[in-house]
Amino acid sequence: MFTVSHWDNQALLWICFSFAAGIAAYVLLPVEPFWPFLVLTLLVCALFSVWRGYRDRLNPLILLGVAFWAGLTCATLRTAYVSAPRLGEEMNVSLTGRVLERLERANSVRLVLAVETINDRPIEDIVFPAKVRVSVPAATLANSGNRVRLRARLFPPSGPVLPGGYDFSFRAFFLQIGATGFSFGAPQLLSDGEMPVWQKADVLIQVLRQRIADRIATHLPAEQETALVVALLVGDRSGIDETQEENLRAAGLAHILAISGLHMALFAGGAYAAVLFLLALLPPLTLRWPIHKFAAVAALLAAIFYLAVSGASVATQRSFLMITLVFLGILVGRRGLTLRSVALAGLLLLLLAPERLFSPGFQMSFAAVICLVAVYETWRDRREPFAGKNRRQQKLPGRVGSTISNWMVGLVITALVAGLATGIIAAYHFGRVAPLGMLGNLLGMPVFTLLVMPMGVLAMIMMPFGLASLPLAAMSLGITLLLKIAAFVAELDGGAGAIGRLTAFEAFAFSIALFACLLLRGRWRSCALVPFTVGLILVLFSQPPDVQIAATGTRISARDINGDLNWLGGRRTFLVDVWYQTEGVPAHEIMSYKMKSPQKTCDPDGCVIKAYTARGGDEELERPPAPLLIAMPKSQKALALDCRYADLIVSDLIVPATCGAKLVIDGGTRQVRGAVSLWLSAEVLPEINSSPDTPATYDDTEIANAIHVAKIRYAIAAAPRPWHERGGVTRAELQ
Repeated sequence: MFTVSHWDNQALLWICFSFAAGIAAYVLLPVEPFWPFLVLTLLVCALFSVWRGYRDRLNPLILLGVAFWAGLTCATLRTAYVSAPRLGEEMNVSLTGRVLERLERANSVRLVLAVETINDRPIEDIVFPAKVRVSVPAATLANSGNRVRLRARLFPPSGPVLPGGYDFSFRAFFLQIGATGFSFGAPQLLSDGEMPVWQKADVLIQVLRQRIADRIATHLPAEQETALVVALLVGDRSGIDETQEENLRAAGLAHILAISGLHMALFAGGAYAAVLFLLALLPPLTLRWPIHKFAAVAALLAAIFYLAVSGASVATQRSFLMITLVFLGILVGRRGLTLRSVALAGLLLLLLAPERLFSPGFQMSFAAVICLVAVYETWRDRREPFAGKNRRQQKLPGRVGSTISNWMVGLVITALVAGLATGIIAAYHFGRVAPLGMLGNLLGMPVFTLLVMPMGVLAMIMMPFGLASLPLAAMSLGITLLLKIAAFVAELDGGAGAIGRLTAFEAFAFSIALFACLLLRGRWRSCALVPFTVGLILVLFSQPPDVQIAATGTRISARDINGDLNWLGGRRTFLVDVWYQTEGVPAHEIMSYKMKSPQKTCDPDGCVIKAYTARGGDEELERPPAPLLIAMPKSQKALALDCRYADLIVSDLIVPATCGAKLVIDGGTRQVRGAVSLWLSAEVLPEINSSPDTPATYDDTEIANAIHVAKIRYAIAAAPRPWHERGGVTRAELQ
C-alpha cells in the first residue's frame, strides 16, 4: 500500500511531478498570468509550509500544492525573463554579427548569429532581435566565433506546423532567436574583434568539438560509419544519412544517437575503472589512501569534459547530473542512483529552463530513467536478502553463468521498460513506435556496449597523443555491424512502426498509467487501470483531421472519397511529413499520396479540391454525400466565381465580406491564427431553407447529403501567448 514510509522514499519524485504539472498548466492557460501576484502567493504559501513543518508533519497534499504553484510561477518568470524583440514582418537587411553556432545540414549550413549591426547601425541604437538564425551556402567557411557580414532575407519565426504539432516559434522564443531566414550568397568573414567572456567560453567549446570531428575525419574514410562516430563522440548528427537513421528508429536503436545516460555511464565509468586500475598498481598508495575516491574525482572530470564536447543536450545534462550524484555518493559513502537523484536532476533542469518539459529529449530521457530505476529498485529489494548467500554457495562456473544470465535478463528488462516509456512519447511526437525494438536492442546493444563505446572512450583518451586510429577503426567496425543489425530489423518491421500520432491527452493518460504501475505499491497499482482505460477510450474514439491547411502558401491536404488523405503541392516538405506522421503513413509511402485528378482541378487561376470524411461515403445515407468544395483562387476573377460556388475559400487574396462561401480562410486569418485543421461530417443540416410558403431554391436532398465542416481548430489561440504574439520589429522601425 501507499504508506508514510513509501511517501518518504518517493516524496521528491512526486514533488517533481507536481512542479512539472504547474509548468504544463502555465502553457495551457488562455492568457498570460500576472507574475508579481504569483510570486507573492508562492512566498506566502512557502512561509506557511515552513511554519507548519516546524509545528507538525507537513501534509503531503499541501507540499504538492506548493510545488504545483512553484512550477506555474517559475514558468511565468522564465517567459518574462527571456522575452526579447522579434520580427513582425519579412524584410531584407544587411547584418554583421558573431557566429554562436554552426548547424550543418545535408545541402546547407545554418548559422546562429549574435547580431552587432543592422544596415550599418549598432543594435544598441535600435530595437532588433539580438539573435537570428540564417541559412547560408554549404561552402560557407564561417565557424563558431567568427564575425561575418551578410545580406539576408529574414522572416518571423514560424508557428506550429499544425494544431498541436511541432512549434518552432515556442522553441525560438526561449532561445531568444527573433528571426530566421537565408543569406544572399556566402557571408563575408571579418576580423574577430573583442567578445564577451561567456561567448569566448562557448566558442572555445564549439571549436574543440569541431577539431575533434575533423581529427576523426582524418583517421577514418568518408563513410556513413564516420558520421555516426562523430555523432556519438561530439553530438553532431548532421552527417548521418536519412535512411540509416530511419533504420535505427525502426530497430529501436535511435536512442544511441542521443548522448544520454548510457554514453555518459560508459565514458565516465570507463574513466573511473581505468584510474582505479592504475592506482591499484601502486600498493603504497592503495594501502594508505582511498583510491576509489580519487578515481571518482577523475570520473567527474571526465564527465564534465564529455558534457562539453557532446553538445550538452537535455538528455546529456540529465545523465551528467545523475552520474555526478553517483560519484558524489562514492565520495561521501552513499548510494547515488535512486529515484531521489532522478527527481533532483529533473527539478534542477526545470528550474533553470521550464520549457525543457516539452522537449522530446527531456520527456524520453526522464520517462525511461524513472521507469528503469523504479523497476531495478524493486528487483534489488527483493533479491538483496538472498543474493550474497546464493553467490557464496556458487562455484566459479556458476558465478560466471549467473553473471551472464543476470546481464541478459537486465538487457531484456531494460529494453522492455525503456521501450514502453519512450514508445508512448515517440508516438505523441513522431507518430511512430518500434514494435521490434526489443529484438533490435537484444542484438545491437551488446555490440554498442562492449565494442562501440569502449573504443570511443579509448579513442578520446588517445587522440591528444595521435594514437586514435586503431580504436577509431574498431569503433567503426562495431558501427558497421550495428547498422547491419538495424537494417535487418527494419526490414522485418516493414513500416509497421508508423501508427499515427497520439494526442497530448492520450499520451498523458498512458504515461500516468505506466508511472502508477511502476511507482505505486500493492493494491494501489490497480489505480493504473483508470488512466489506461481513459487513454484507450480516447484512442478508440479519436479521429484525425480531414483537411489540413498550412499557415502560409498553398499547401493543403484533404481526404478523397476512399478516406485517404492526399496532399496538394510541388515537392515533399517537412510539413507534409508531419501531416503523414499523424496518419501513420511510413515515410517511403508519402509520395504515393500526392493529390491527383479528379480530386483536384487546377488552372493558372487556382485550384478546386473535393474533400470527404475519413469514412468516405456514409453508409447510412442513401447515396454518397456531395464533397466539400475547397477553392484556392489566385486571381480576383477566380475569387468572385469561387465565392458563389465553393464551400471553403483558402487564399492569400483579400476576400470581401460579401463572399458567399460558408467558410473563408485567407492569408490574414492564417497569419494571425496559423495552420488550420478541419474535421468534416456528412450529417443532415439542422435547418433547411424551405417551407410550404417559400419553395426551396435548391435540392434539399443534395444539401442533406453534403459534407460539412463539423469542427475547426487553429494552431494559435485567438488570444495568443507571448511566443505566438506578433513581433514588434517592422521595416518602419529600421528607417
